[in-house]
This record gives sequence, structure tokens and C-alpha cells, in this order.
Amino acid sequence: MQQSIFELVGAALFLLALSICDIRTLRIPNRATALFLLWESLCIAAKEEFPSGSLGLSLLTALLWGVLALSLGMGGGDFKLLFPLALLLRSPAHLFYMLSLAATLGGLFSLAKRYRLTKALPFAPFLAGSALIVLFF
Repeated sequence: MQQSIFELVGAALFLLALSICDIRTLRIPNRATALFLLWESLCIAAKEEFPSGSLGLSLLTALLWGVLALSLGMGGGDFKLLFPLALLLRSPAHLFYMLSLAATLGGLFSLAKRYRLTKALPFAPFLAGSALIVLFF
């Protein structure tokens, strides 16, 4: 299922706003994430194309990855952001690629900036950037 340009522009704007907020405050507002989730839900409903099971599988994958990531130190806002991203990507494989790329980019950034494990790292920009990369490539 293809995303419309309207959906992609809206998603990119949400991801930009959430990334900027995470960089500045190390927090992702719940309301903004909920609006992004609503946006993606409405875009899917407007197309009247519901993938057979892949959407539910994407959300379940996001939930499982989120539980694992929370136990490894990822913040709750990043976990909540996985749900609208799962709707945007619409495929468990794409979600896996996005998470793998985000973890790799975040790890490389941490090494380059010599981050310590005790220092918080804004992860939303890596999730957002990797989601857009997976969508367009």
C-alpha cells in the first residue's frame, strides 16, 4: 500500500516537530504523538484500503520492540512514537529496518560525541530520520 504525498508531508512535519522538541527538552509530548497517531489512522481510513493483517502485525511488532527497548533504556516517549511510525510504515519488515537503522545511527552518533551511558540521548531524531529513509529507499 502506498502512502499519499499528503500523508507523507504531514508525517514529515510531525516527525520534524517531535525531533526538535526531543532535542531541546529530551521529552516527546504525548499530545503531539497522539495527534500523529490520529493523523496516520485518518490517512489509512481515508484510503479505504486496510491491509490484511500487516497493519496489526506492525503494531504488535512496535509493541514488542518497544517493551524490549524500554527495558534497555529507551524513554517512554520514544516507545509511544513507535505506534504512529508502525502505521506510517505499514510493514513489520520496514519497521524492523527503521529500528535497526535508528539504533545504528544513534550508536554511531553516541560514539562520535563520546556520550556516556548515563547521559540521555534524544532518540526521536534517529527514529524520524530512519523512518523517512526507509520510506523513500
